[in-house]
Amino acid sequence: MPFKKIVLMSGAIVVFILAALISWYEGGQLRGEPWEWRYTAVFSNWANEGFTNADNLWVLDHFVYAAKFEPFYPLVMAISFFFVLFLLTFWLFRGRRVVRNAILLLIASISFLACYALFDSPTIGFRLFAVLFGMAGAFSIFGMIAVKSGGSSEAKSFGKGEFS
Repeated sequence: MPFKKIVLMSGAIVVFILAALISWYEGGQLRGEPWEWRYTAVFSNWANEGFTNADNLWVLDHFVYAAKFEPFYPLVMAISFFFVLFLLTFWLFRGRRVVRNAILLLIASISFLACYALFDSPTIGFRLFAVLFGMAGAFSIFGMIAVKSGGSSEAKSFGKGEFS
């Protein structure tokens, strides 16, 4: 792996970790707002069969709250996650076009489903996440179409008499 890719990957991981810590801290406001637990503490409500108090709120619910009401750092976290995911996909599966395209198709499918699920949200945070997921799905599709396979392609051998 070239030095440039290592620096990009390391930087994106550091940004992800810092944004995650800040998002977790911002999401801690959920503990002081019990009227919001019904709508935002989805993981705690699911695990505790609808009964939620401040002691049994899950950490994931903090991220949901931060994404709904303080979306800047959760968006930074999601962007850096997608960046790392795309870097790893294109680096690890450089010569295996079919596998890389299958992974990109999976990312696009999940992203478009998340975009559809969040698009009609009443909060600005989830609407911004819907746009981000839609863009990630579009980038995945673009990556499948635009990037040639590493090594050989049909266009390189065209005109050398191999197709005639």
